[in-house]
Amino acid sequence: MVYTQPGDTFDYVVTVDTEVTELENELASIEAAVTAGTLTQEQATDAKVRIITRLDAINSAATNSEKATLTPAQRTQLMDGLDRLKMILITYQGTLATVEASADETQVAAKVRRGGSYQPNRPLQLIVADVIEDVEVTVQDSVQDYEANAEIDAQIDEIVDEAVAEEATEEEMDLEESNEGDLSETDTDPETNDADSDDDGLSDTEEGSSSDDTTDVSAEAEINAELTN
Repeated sequence: MVYTQPGDTFDYVVTVDTEVTELENELASIEAAVTAGTLTQEQATDAKVRIITRLDAINSAATNSEKATLTPAQRTQLMDGLDRLKMILITYQGTLATVEASADETQVAAKVRRGGSYQPNRPLQLIVADVIEDVEVTVQDSVQDYEANAEIDAQIDEIVDEAVAEEATEEEMDLEESNEGDLSETDTDPETNDADSDDDGLSDTEEGSSSDDTTDVSAEAEINAELTN
């Protein structure tokens, strides 16, 4: 009989398996709320925080499992956890996107633990993909004969590419809005408006001077005509 002590590698592998299962259940529940149209911003915010917390737990446990040599059963369990994590991203990519779009990022940043997988304004799908990449490195180091499923990895790559493209588009839109805001402030600058007013006043003065000059010339012509007669 094999006994495991607290901190044993076996505990870390079990943690990976348990946290992946909890993540699956969490996302299934969120998907049901999304389908029913009942997911609120507060729920989405809390869900994003919990998802990131679980991803950090998975990543940390997988990394710690490298501290000792895994048994064949442990290696199999760790590989299974990685494959299930990949399927979570594929299966729930839409749900993750909805949570990302609905969550209050300011509140997420305030609640999430620092130093983990969270990066401000990084889409949730890419955070999951980052953790998958980290765990896969651990599995490759621990399981010499590990072979990734090419078809599943191709789907992961496609999801990542789409998320990256969407992230770039949003950043570009934010930049355009920022530039438009700067232009708007310039148009309404009091100093600019005052300068325009001064220019208008100068134009009116010039027009008035021109009119006076014309009147003086006409009067002088009439006087000369009378003297001639």
